[in-house]
Amino acid sequence: MDAPTRRLRTSDKPIGKVRTIEPHQIDQRYIEVLKRLEPYHYFKFLTIPWLHLLSGLAVEYSVFRKYLGYMREAPNRYIRCPEQQAASPNTSYKTLVYELAERGLNELINRGIVASRRDQDAPAPKSKRNHAFALHRSNSYLHEIIVDLGYYAPLHHLVRTHPALRLVDFPTLIVHANVPAATRGANDPLLIQLKSGQLRFDGTPHLIIRKGEDGVEFPLGIPGIQVDRGTESFALIEKYILHAIECIEEHHHERHWGFESGFIPFLFTKEIRKNRAMQFVRDVRDSCPYLLFQTIPDLGLLHHFPRPEHYSRSYAYADDEPRHPDNIHIFTNPWQRVGYPDFYFNTFDEKGDA
Repeated sequence: MDAPTRRLRTSDKPIGKVRTIEPHQIDQRYIEVLKRLEPYHYFKFLTIPWLHLLSGLAVEYSVFRKYLGYMREAPNRYIRCPEQQAASPNTSYKTLVYELAERGLNELINRGIVASRRDQDAPAPKSKRNHAFALHRSNSYLHEIIVDLGYYAPLHHLVRTHPALRLVDFPTLIVHANVPAATRGANDPLLIQLKSGQLRFDGTPHLIIRKGEDGVEFPLGIPGIQVDRGTESFALIEKYILHAIECIEEHHHERHWGFESGFIPFLFTKEIRKNRAMQFVRDVRDSCPYLLFQTIPDLGLLHHFPRPEHYSRSYAYADDEPRHPDNIHIFTNPWQRVGYPDFYFNTFDEKGDA
């Protein structure tokens, strides 16, 4: 009988000859891949097309995909595919999702690229992942898919395709001199202490800067985002909204991160939940310019993940190619506000691109 030429997507057992990759054999190009999957500063989950774009490797896509397979295979196991994606619709035909495995994280720590964030005197976590390394990350696969593949990856695509925009992401922000020293030196800088409780946003803080035609730069500070898939009680959503309002009105975005302005995006997978959240803001504030609302598809439940090129408004789908919902375009679609006109991220105004 012929040897199998394909393996189950849930398996990391090599097909045919084993290709062992020792730590010293990983060159800087693929260390960049491990960095992009480091969940504290960057992404918890990325698909192969997004990894290829964001890692900036000058290698053919087919070669890149093959090498990722080697890094996933036993005995290497620097990266892995989350078990939850096996339950996703159409999983046999979707591009694979990767996350950083414990060995990959340890390699980044050993090279001094990231620091271990777990108390060495504390007992080891029971789960396979070192969740203490990234407390702002949810245990929900579908939730984090929206955070990473629905918001942060397309944000990187936005600033790459708009010359007037640039992004100051969390790894750059946390060492920036304009960020207060107390935040830079904190054990958990992503935790914000409010009067009403503690606040930890989804994702990480970042700054989007737009250069005007006169050369003047306008910064837009975002302390974090909130994602709702309709799996939590609405009382929790109301709590998140009140915490977000307090964060901005009490100037925590300025004291904690040094942001001159602060906006907090709320992403909902259900229109009815978004409308209810906006009505709650009307009830407590009448109007609010800094909370932004938009719906987004539940990306992990789509039959195919959007690729980077799908975020270009000029992209032409082939006749036999699955079309993605228009609301994947959260950075070129308007964000709704309560009592104020809509807001566009790509232009920093109420009109968007003409």
